[in-house]
Amino acid sequence: MPATWGAMDSFGQDRAVERAIEKLKRAGLQPLAPSDVIAFSDIKRFEERWAADRKFRAAYPADPRRLGEAYGLRADPEIVRPVWDSANVERGEENPPPIFARYLAFNASLRTWRNQKIAGVIPRDMRFVRWRERQIHRLNLEVGVNVAANPHIPASFELSRGCSVGCWFCSSAPPKLGEVFRYTSANARLWRGMLEVIRNVAGSAAQASICYSGTDPFDNPDYEFFAADFAGIMGEHPNTSTAMPTRDIERTRRMIAVSPPRWLRFSVLSLGMLSKIHAAFSPEELLLVTVSPRNEGASGAQGMIFAGRAQQNVATYRKYRSDTLMNTPSCETGFMFNLVERTIKLASPCAPHEQWPLGFRVYDERRFETPEDVKWIVNEMMDCHMARKVSELPLLRFQSCLRFEPTPGGFALIGPHLRQRFEATREMPLMTKLGVMVQSGQYGAEKLISLIEQHGAARESVVDALDELFRLGVLDEGPWDGANAGAMISPTNDETTNVGETR
Repeated sequence: MPATWGAMDSFGQDRAVERAIEKLKRAGLQPLAPSDVIAFSDIKRFEERWAADRKFRAAYPADPRRLGEAYGLRADPEIVRPVWDSANVERGEENPPPIFARYLAFNASLRTWRNQKIAGVIPRDMRFVRWRERQIHRLNLEVGVNVAANPHIPASFELSRGCSVGCWFCSSAPPKLGEVFRYTSANARLWRGMLEVIRNVAGSAAQASICYSGTDPFDNPDYEFFAADFAGIMGEHPNTSTAMPTRDIERTRRMIAVSPPRWLRFSVLSLGMLSKIHAAFSPEELLLVTVSPRNEGASGAQGMIFAGRAQQNVATYRKYRSDTLMNTPSCETGFMFNLVERTIKLASPCAPHEQWPLGFRVYDERRFETPEDVKWIVNEMMDCHMARKVSELPLLRFQSCLRFEPTPGGFALIGPHLRQRFEATREMPLMTKLGVMVQSGQYGAEKLISLIEQHGAARESVVDALDELFRLGVLDEGPWDGANAGAMISPTNDETTNVGETR
């Protein structure tokens, strides 16, 4: 049996309950009654074991009370019956116990709160706003619309090179941990200056940025200092996800204390790790922490995306699911910083494939040394790659994930999950011809408009039709070739050709 969490004295439990209630208040959420904090914590802990442990799921229904006690689970089997009783599940849980119904409502309120925050991620700069909207539409065409919305955050900041964990499924596939970006006085000045640049470009949406990307933030011993600066400048503590919550228990406990509700996530790589987590932290301490099982046998592990290192470990991946989940692991629709390497990428999520196996497109990559460099580069990237109108695209062509199909009254674009139809109107009767010309990939906007005009369409109507295609994200915005996509441009090198100048 796994190690179980020892009994908490009444003072310790009361303090954990008070902290949970206070954290909900600070987030603007409805605070819970103390008794509900305890009951919900017990239900959540049961769900964590249930989700992670295949053998526990098989054995529990036969003797729930004995097995629950053996695992140190305080939840009354009758209260969590909607989770473990298949007959109850098949009935649709029409009448769950009142405390369980309140627990479900509480989780729904946290999801609503999170989704509202995601919906509020709108950058300040209008170039960024419109480009981001088009990337969201384009991604939906590639991978479909998911219930758990991709936040499309404006920036991520990598504070180390490589990762010490080495998860076999990691979509970012980082190398082994090398150098980390320490919190020296010089580095702190650079860090704060970068944060201010992103805040000025993204506005309040900058709060959604994260201080890691493809590595574990706890690999950086100064992560808390960087996170504190982030909170001071952006107005909120950053989201944090770690696969090493038990490496330094007190450090993790401090991170729990400062993280907003469900803003801290533990990636659980094994049942042994789950048992250590449960032994180290009380249920009340983890009520507002996301515990995400990624171990073999976990019920949620089927959501693992086939990207990065998972593509290098196909046999292991097949233990989790028989097919391949072609979603995107990336959530950055904006700027990806690596402070160790002093690089900035402009990127957006995509389905993993041969060209972009990590699940994001890179439109540009450049080096920086100072906050002034960062400000210059960010603005240049927006100027070069965030077209404000369709005429700024060098060529008009549909996204490669879309199949073009002419129809009698227009054309259809068919993606892996979505189909869109574009019909001729009285104002624009030549929609089929327009679609065929865009599909050819041979024309810029002005040339295409001129040719359609020659067939009798009004210029204004053609422009409106192209603007709509542009707004919906069905037109390819690059990167236009591999050389440009990987170019490294320094703002201090006058001999370097700007990527955007070739357009």
